[in-house]
Amino acid sequence: MGKQEKPFPSRQLAIICICRFAEPICFTVIFPFILFMIRDFNLTDEAHLGYYVGLITSAFAVTQLLTGIHWGMLSDRIGRRPVILFGLFGTLTSIILFGLSKSFAWALLSRSLCGLLNGNVGVLKSMVSELTIEHSAEQRARAFSLLPLMFGIGSILGPMLGGLTSDPVKTYPGLFGQGGPITDFFTEYPYFLPCFISGTICAFGLIFGAFYLEETLASAMPSSHAATKKPTKVFHDPIEEEQRPLLTHQQQPGYDGQQNNGLDRHSTTSPTPTLPDKPQAPSLREAITPPVIAICISYGLFSFQAIYYDELFPIWTASKRENGGLGFQSNEIGIALAYCGCVTMVVQLFLLPLWTKRFGQLRLFQIVLFGCIFLYFIQGFTRYLYGVPNPLEEGHTQTKFWVWVGLLVTSTLKTMFHTSAFTSCTILTNDAAPRLDCLGAVNGFSQCKLGVVYVSFFILWGGEKIWAWRIKFFFQGESCFRACG
Repeated sequence: MGKQEKPFPSRQLAIICICRFAEPICFTVIFPFILFMIRDFNLTDEAHLGYYVGLITSAFAVTQLLTGIHWGMLSDRIGRRPVILFGLFGTLTSIILFGLSKSFAWALLSRSLCGLLNGNVGVLKSMVSELTIEHSAEQRARAFSLLPLMFGIGSILGPMLGGLTSDPVKTYPGLFGQGGPITDFFTEYPYFLPCFISGTICAFGLIFGAFYLEETLASAMPSSHAATKKPTKVFHDPIEEEQRPLLTHQQQPGYDGQQNNGLDRHSTTSPTPTLPDKPQAPSLREAITPPVIAICISYGLFSFQAIYYDELFPIWTASKRENGGLGFQSNEIGIALAYCGCVTMVVQLFLLPLWTKRFGQLRLFQIVLFGCIFLYFIQGFTRYLYGVPNPLEEGHTQTKFWVWVGLLVTSTLKTMFHTSAFTSCTILTNDAAPRLDCLGAVNGFSQCKLGVVYVSFFILWGGEKIWAWRIKFFFQGESCFRACG
């Protein structure tokens, strides 16, 4: 008879999702108006505005590289809850100050402040890991999929909010252009309203978290409460449980039981009835073990090629057919991206837990990586579907019917693979942590690695450069092919 499944921690996960939801809104709300804000600063001509826009938008990632690991290690010492609440406060302060920007230096500093004061992504992952440490791989996958889902929803609402509410005096003159102090204020600070609204959402998450978010780090809980939180199992893959030795490293000769202070990866309580001293969190060197480094390298490499794909997709679909693109209009690209968003939600909420239960986390990650090889190979051939006769238009060619079919099929596969891989990487990173009280450091290290990937890509390999090189070699290849033919 199988062991009864532990109840899913829906309440605390919902609170974590509320705290997570506010941050991507504050992060993406500036994208629709950042170009206009830089233009209002009168720094440079129109041709060089992109350089300053890039500095602003990348400031968060750059500054988070400096503090991500430190926030994670701090959460291993004082607890997850205070670090998350402070991170929300830092995000709130940053976005309000950004809305009051009247110079490039002010905007850059206020944007950088968000990265310096917020390391919540890694800490929230640590909380989810600790909440689900006793749950099955299927439930764990469902829990971890909620964080990227909240980021996706927030990343949709943020740009909508920024585009609809920026410069309200001109956008809604009947409401904000009637004169008086409100009109004067929004004329002086035309981009404050979207920042204020997103800051209000962040404040709601901060207040809600202050009242309802519970601590998950055992060493930061009261003793009576921590005793009820001890995990009884960590292995989530049935194959791993079958292969797990009866004598773990805790029972091997020569092992010092005091070394792990009762917070080993496989146990959070001392095996003896004595009351140990408050455990000391491990150092960064102790936390970042070879397995952690290995999965972080895989995580970073996959993130690089995922960014590569996402950066090129709108450029490829919008480019002219003679340049190797699909010749789509902006509304058609928007439909394709919206479709990908819908597929993402279906995969995260329904399919990913089933796949994790069927294959296991590591095997699923390997499968989707293998599938990506074929996906990236066939994606570019979609443009040749223009030559396939359209059955709805009497067999005419050069229509978008089969192009749409090919694009939706490849986009479905891409979304399924990327969603599964990112969630698998997150769970594998947490499972690789040697001890429960170093999850913050491990997730902070992982997040910093991702930040390096993002910054490196946009500085060195901007999608526009890649596509320009691609067009150059495309034409060279076409010329050689015709010459040889």
